[in-house]
Amino acid sequence: MAKEKGKLESYDAIIGRIVKDWYERVREHYVTEEDSQDLGVEPELKCFHDFGNHRIKFSRKEELDVTYGLAVEERDGRLLIVASVNNKSQGFDFDGFVERLKSYYWRSRNEKPWTTPSFDHFAYGDLLVFEPRMGKSVSLDMRKEKADIVRLNFEVEAQHEKLLLENAETLRDLIENYCLNPLKRIYAESYREY
Repeated sequence: MAKEKGKLESYDAIIGRIVKDWYERVREHYVTEEDSQDLGVEPELKCFHDFGNHRIKFSRKEELDVTYGLAVEERDGRLLIVASVNNKSQGFDFDGFVERLKSYYWRSRNEKPWTTPSFDHFAYGDLLVFEPRMGKSVSLDMRKEKADIVRLNFEVEAQHEKLLLENAETLRDLIENYCLNPLKRIYAESYREY
């Protein structure tokens, strides 16, 4: 059990750093919680960190209300990276959004983005298992009176867990550029069209 806890702690540190760095990159463009007290307005940017679950919330009245999340969890002996986005907009085209996600992940799972010798032969899909179908790796949690949440579940390929943990920068790149960034981009495109 201690070994599993240590693994989760390592993944948690990486996803927490991804969200914290994102917050730091964008904070100058938004009213943060610290700024809101001085300005007397509601914050537009918040960051939440709990063990295994890290979120960043963007909120501008009448313009933007979205929270992205990254989580790591152990489920039935499998290690999962969960990327999520919530949506409070009525009438948002979830079907179109999910179709875009499916299309992107069908194409990109065979990409080999790394040039370092220990990873240059791996495609995204070799390291993280993702079945881009609703009910498989994509889930939609529709909640009354709350935001709906789309979650993408990426299963860490067990045979490569040790290699990934030994290469934290590559693991971070994998999570940020395969799990999170495409979700952000595709959601933003779908939201703009909405």
